[in-house]
Amino acid sequence: MVVRRTAARCLGNMGAAALPALQGALANSDALVRRIAAQSMAEAGAAAVEPLSAALKDRDPLVRHAAAGALAAVRPRTAKTLELLIAAQKDESPLVAEVATHAAGAYFSVVQDIPLPLDGWKFKLDADDKGREGKWFRPDLDDSQWASIGIGKFWQDFGHNYEGVAWYRRSFNSPRRTKAQRVELRFGAVDESAWVWLNGEYAGEHDVGLSGWDKPFRLDVTRLLRWGQENQIAVRVHNAKMAGGIWKPITLVASELRE
Repeated sequence: MVVRRTAARCLGNMGAAALPALQGALANSDALVRRIAAQSMAEAGAAAVEPLSAALKDRDPLVRHAAAGALAAVRPRTAKTLELLIAAQKDESPLVAEVATHAAGAYFSVVQDIPLPLDGWKFKLDADDKGREGKWFRPDLDDSQWASIGIGKFWQDFGHNYEGVAWYRRSFNSPRRTKAQRVELRFGAVDESAWVWLNGEYAGEHDVGLSGWDKPFRLDVTRLLRWGQENQIAVRVHNAKMAGGIWKPITLVASELRE
């Protein structure tokens, strides 16, 4: 098996000529061989798009993650590649969805960059983890009795010395739509995991464990944003160690497809 893994790595240096062999490696029983094969296809150009499309359906999330990363590196960029990356944003693995969202973003140019307010947020601890079942993400939820908080700092900075699950909520107004074709919520960092809803609809998550506490991430909310209207965002945060919360800003970024 070590020989096959090494061979898959070496094939990556051969470009498109190695594609038939790498396609065969995608059917190998060893997940690491399949993962290396997917990674090695990045240099094969447009011909790699179809086999990588198949790799995006692999049963192993690390193989799918490698396939999404390879698609991001394929040149030239095509409408088919973008279509595959947008579909991969819905992958059940947060790691796959995150790399696909980031890669798809490279196809767009920013036309509007709108920071969400740092203050005026509502906050509630959820020690029993009942918020999802109770639908605390509903736009019409009465949060008038929730505590007030800001973002851009740890929740401990606001007096909440706590480890566990907590929720943030806030309404914000979005501008009228211009020529934007894609909208993302970009989070500077959340300590340490986050699940996000916009206008009551699930937008996605960032959940990679303790190491995710200082990692920026982005979520595609194109179909969820209400242009020129009030929008409501809810963020469920889990912190297992030390500080917690939405400790860096959130930005709403609208983009158009690059020519």
